[in-house]
Amino acid sequence: MSLDSPSFETDGPLIDPAVCRAGYLQFSGSRFFNNPCVQSRGFFWCKSGKGSFVVNGTEYPLEAQDLYLLPWNRTIKYQPDKNDPMFTGHVHLVPYYRQGAKWIPNVPHQRSDEEFDSPDRADANWPGLEDVVHFKIKVGDNIALLLDYIIRSYLRNKGANETEFRQLGNLLVGELMHLKSAENVEAQNYPEELLRMVAHVEARYMRSITVSELADMIGRSRSHVLKLFRNHMGISAKHYIINRQLKQACELLLSTTRSIAEVGQAVGISDPYHFSKLFRRHLKVSPTAFRTSHGPIRLASD
Repeated sequence: MSLDSPSFETDGPLIDPAVCRAGYLQFSGSRFFNNPCVQSRGFFWCKSGKGSFVVNGTEYPLEAQDLYLLPWNRTIKYQPDKNDPMFTGHVHLVPYYRQGAKWIPNVPHQRSDEEFDSPDRADANWPGLEDVVHFKIKVGDNIALLLDYIIRSYLRNKGANETEFRQLGNLLVGELMHLKSAENVEAQNYPEELLRMVAHVEARYMRSITVSELADMIGRSRSHVLKLFRNHMGISAKHYIINRQLKQACELLLSTTRSIAEVGQAVGISDPYHFSKLFRRHLKVSPTAFRTSHGPIRLASD
């Protein structure tokens, strides 16, 4: 991934962005908590599960592949679903972090925290992005890959490399502006039937979905389902489901210490031998070797 720093224009002060905190968080159904005053632009991404959250008194729903941009100086309360609590990624961006200031890779969550109301940090004026902003993203989108990359990088060195996390901040702002300009354009080109099936896979991939189930859901033939996926997604419906399962399996291998069998069960592949065989066939490496090379990494709080 290139770390060349692009330049961006806003109608507010010149920005000098930096990523100052990032992590994954698996909520439990009984874990409700508040952060009273968070000074960052937060990228809050639901990777699986569901729930809701409240920002500055307004409640927002949360389900898989929801991405929210959160405002500076926010009060936030997290409300996971009791039966299917969300697994989330969090990236905290400081839009202006003065060059030459002491580098502290963290963000204040309450008034007593270090750097609260620091003159070295500030928000940016991004028209149309001032409040809570919702995006629906897809597995494999540039913004999703970048957020995962940022989180893993932060968890490995706690943001110690200032240059790297300033460069990542620039990349993240660039992807945000691209996402804002392209929002909903691609989805509008997909048939409604395909969008319904993709949403169904996203919500139920961990329950061993079949192509016949998708066909029954939209009241069409299996061949019609196969044609829709092949024409618009470039792969078969079966491979789309498997890819979604393996994407989540990779995330669990990186972010948890579950056994290989438990990871397979969590993504809807109950036979550990079949899970390992699929993983090796599609990713060209065994689950064990993948984990050894890339993780697991420690979960961090938001």
